[in-house]
Amino acid sequence: MGAQTSLAACRTDRETHERNYPLHALSGKGPLESADLQGSQSCVIVIKITLRESGENRSMASFRKNFTILMTLQVSTYLAPLLTVPWLARVLGPGEYGRLAFGLAFTAYFISLTNYSFSLTATPKISINRENRELRSKVFWETILTQAMLALAGFLVVIVLTSVVPYLEENRTLLLIGYGQAVGAMLIPTWYFQGVEDLGVLSLLVFIGRALSIPAMYLFVREHDDLYMAMAVNALVPLLSGIAICTYLYFRRELDFVRVSFKTIVGRLKDGWSVFIATSIVDIYASSNIVLLTFMAGNVAAGYFAAADKLIRAALNMLQPLKTAAYPRVSFLMHHAKDDAFAFLRKMFVVQGLIVSLISLCIFFGAPLAVKLLYGPKFLPTVEVLRWMAFVPLMAGLSDLFGVQTMLPLGMRSQFSRVLMASAVVNFATLAVLVKLFGEQGAAATVLIVETFIAAAMAFTLYLQGVPLLKRPIAEGAGSETTT
Repeated sequence: MGAQTSLAACRTDRETHERNYPLHALSGKGPLESADLQGSQSCVIVIKITLRESGENRSMASFRKNFTILMTLQVSTYLAPLLTVPWLARVLGPGEYGRLAFGLAFTAYFISLTNYSFSLTATPKISINRENRELRSKVFWETILTQAMLALAGFLVVIVLTSVVPYLEENRTLLLIGYGQAVGAMLIPTWYFQGVEDLGVLSLLVFIGRALSIPAMYLFVREHDDLYMAMAVNALVPLLSGIAICTYLYFRRELDFVRVSFKTIVGRLKDGWSVFIATSIVDIYASSNIVLLTFMAGNVAAGYFAAADKLIRAALNMLQPLKTAAYPRVSFLMHHAKDDAFAFLRKMFVVQGLIVSLISLCIFFGAPLAVKLLYGPKFLPTVEVLRWMAFVPLMAGLSDLFGVQTMLPLGMRSQFSRVLMASAVVNFATLAVLVKLFGEQGAAATVLIVETFIAAAMAFTLYLQGVPLLKRPIAEGAGSETTT
């Protein structure tokens, strides 16, 4: 509307000028050849600025829409555990709940493998080529078929491991049922919908699946021996949601089928390897905390830790809409208008920092009441575990801002990877010592130590590179590693 008004005003100015100075109009002289026509040049500038502002407003409106949709979706992610985990913990007890947590943590390895961090590598490609059907389709099929190959490879690994490792063999049925989550992750191309910034239907279908899982848990998990049913419900939610989303994409017909060679798939794996290793390390050591705790301290200790960890993960999920909606926007701005990107990130620093600080304080002071209400007297040791982990959301929020939202869009992949690889070493070294000494509380302290290390290391890296997140001028070559 503003652009139309500016155009009309400039058109009126031009017509007035031609009426007053008809010889200029007849001679065809440009505005720079007459001081009286400089107003026309100003109008051109006004039009360009107005159109740019109009485009920026549409972009911001799209960001806000996607943020609202994702926030609604994440409310379901937050509420579902709050409504089902207490029931599961009370019905199954610490021991069996610990086995369920172990199965979910073990399956998380293969979910990370299947996702292969395509939300960070494929999303920008889809975003940049969103108006190009051919290139958009090419990126989609290369990504989804690479995920399918990874899911198949992961399933074969599970078969082998559950045949040779005694404890895994005892839980083979549980782990095979749980693998449905990895297949479901492959069928839900969140990275595609993020890239085209059209998250409405995806969010609705996933929301319905999560909403249905709540009554399913209460209906099918009613006794101490219903462990397998609990795992089945966890697996069916992403699996059925994924099937529904793929069906929707088929009938939407906005993608053309593109043949993908095995060589291309290998190329995609190579291209995304550094980001996958860097980002998956966090998921791997997060899952490994429960897996190793189970091996070292038993199912009961794992149950206490998992009960606290589930609440922390639910709290972290509250940040996901902001992070998911911001990443493609930051990537776009870094590519087209860096100053705007850093201005946006500084706003994110304030908003996200306030949110995670409030979340962490609420968890720390509310831990005794939360454990008493949600889990009951059998899980009293979880109170101290939860307090140790209370400030994990604060540290995780800062590390996301410094790392995913700043370092990756700038092309600082190697620095990003080095920080997270170092954090994995810190995690496993600290975990081995603290779990042996303090059990589940040692595991919780390890999580806090590692998240603090990541945030501090990423902030220090940005400072050394002169990245103007805190209004310092960017050093030459800070973003020399271009994003592919």
